[in-house]
Amino acid sequence: MDRNRVWVLGAVVLIGVTLVLGWLVGISPNLTAASVANADRGAVEEQNKAAGLQLVELKKQFESIGDLKKDLTAIREAVPSGPEIPAFLSQLDTLSRQNEVTLTDFSVGDAEPYAPEGAAPVAAATPSDASTPAPTAAPADGTAAPAADPATAAGATVVGAALPVAPPGITANNFVAVPITVSVEGNYSKLLDFTDGLQTGKRLALVTSIETTTVSPEISTAKITAYVYVLLNPATATPTPAG
Repeated sequence: MDRNRVWVLGAVVLIGVTLVLGWLVGISPNLTAASVANADRGAVEEQNKAAGLQLVELKKQFESIGDLKKDLTAIREAVPSGPEIPAFLSQLDTLSRQNEVTLTDFSVGDAEPYAPEGAAPVAAATPSDASTPAPTAAPADGTAAPAADPATAAGATVVGAALPVAPPGITANNFVAVPITVSVEGNYSKLLDFTDGLQTGKRLALVTSIETTTVSPEISTAKITAYVYVLLNPATATPTPAG
């Protein structure tokens, strides 16, 4: 009887040891691996969910790609990747005919790196009978008269601000200002309409000054100085003369 008890106790101990070893060697590592795999699956499901939402958003944006291309076309007409002076001259010719004025002269200066800090003030046209500034009267106390402001000479009156501040990404390396001078002749009010159309046309232009001269009661001339702009492509982002 005692021998049977010993065998029973030994069998129970052996079974217990076997169960412990089976848990430690087989079951526990598998449970841990299953837990890790389940956590990884949850993370992947979350990533897939986020990717699905992003895909839906991209599909919505792609549906409006036609409008974006139209906007890009309009922007590139306003600020092309090169001077494109012949196309701009065609715009000026159309604008002069629409406003019943005559384009008498046009010139282009060398391209300049964009620098909003050094912009010239904008001037409004005022009629005058001569292209030279009027003399300035000396003060009554005998001190020297102040020097005339070149910006207000020859029929130009300063009224405006500096060149616009460029958004991020626009630098002197890729954004170029091309100075132009346009001379037109016609009725004074038509000259002002022409100037307004120059600043609101397809090509982005900033008028910096206007000099007007009265030729007759019905005819005036205007010399308009302005900037047109060029946004260079990344591969060619080096300011070059307008040509």
